[in-house]
Amino acid sequence: MGSYTPRHLKHEPHRFLSSVGRRGAAVGIGAAVVVPGLVATELSTASTASASSAHVVVLHTGSTGYYVKVVQKRLHIPQTSRFDARTLHAVKNFQRIKHLARDGYVGPQTWRALGGFPGSASTAPKPSASGSRVVSIAERYTGVPYVYGGSTPRGFDCSGFTSYVYRQVGHSLPRTAAAQANATRRVSSPRPGDLVFYGYPAHHVGIYVGGNNMIDSAKPGTRIHVHAIWGAHYFGRV
Repeated sequence: MGSYTPRHLKHEPHRFLSSVGRRGAAVGIGAAVVVPGLVATELSTASTASASSAHVVVLHTGSTGYYVKVVQKRLHIPQTSRFDARTLHAVKNFQRIKHLARDGYVGPQTWRALGGFPGSASTAPKPSASGSRVVSIAERYTGVPYVYGGSTPRGFDCSGFTSYVYRQVGHSLPRTAAAQANATRRVSSPRPGDLVFYGYPAHHVGIYVGGNNMIDSAKPGTRIHVHAIWGAHYFGRV
């Protein structure tokens, strides 16, 4: 029933180690770096105006450091430099007020609502209205577990998740990743809300959220979350 084949996971690279300190947002790197432990996730965001790229640090529960302190300052809460329960509550409340997905993650959309990522004029490419809605709906299901053949908020597999999200914006997608790839138009410059495919025929699919990031129901034992795009992939637009 499900379209996900765990075989491709052996191609997933190991997470890179890095540290997040008091550095500017203009230092260019070519790929996203996922920092394990109690720090943040660094993402590079392509600029349409120049060849340089600006970084966006995605913060979440357990993150520490300078950028957490920036968020706390803008939310007018104690600046502890640790993304604790108080910070999570403040972030979710802010997201509710701004009509954003209340996932507790400080990503490109939340940074933008907070006044922008420190040191950059723009935190991410601006999505179209429909693409923004797809991403917003997808992020509502952050934390839902992977279930093989799952197609409801009780549990999703990869294509069950994408088809469920797109159904809510009025698009009926086929049930498997391969069929979804055949039903979409291949694009080289993705926009938030486009689909991210792996394999020929496709055996895995997720949703592009911008900044070289995607959200998906990845594999057994995991939950839906936003993470950096990895490995060989291609994009499809509904």
